[in-house]
Amino acid sequence: MNQATEQHSDTRQIGVEIAGQSYKFAVAPEHEAALLEAAALVDGRMAKIKGGSASRGIERVAVMAAISIASDLLNLQQKQAEDSTLPVEAIQNRLRELQARADEALRQYGLD
Repeated sequence: MNQATEQHSDTRQIGVEIAGQSYKFAVAPEHEAALLEAAALVDGRMAKIKGGSASRGIERVAVMAAISIASDLLNLQQKQAEDSTLPVEAIQNRLRELQARADEALRQYGLD
């Protein structure tokens, strides 16, 4: 992936090469790194899918790369949602256990 940069007011013109074709994007400076990383990801994924086969059309490779990347994103979002879901019942049970232990400790020292 090659890149070129032109400055325009509050955005920059970023040129990237993906699968041998040049593309220009207008992007705010704070988003430039993310755009370059995304372009490199797409270029790499397309190259991997194409795998040196000249028989696959660029449109087909692009769609396959897009589906692959979207699948990765959806899997990540699902994992993040599962990780952030609190098992409320388990937490409540643990809190009851801790409360019982605290009550027992207070009784042992006559502080109940």
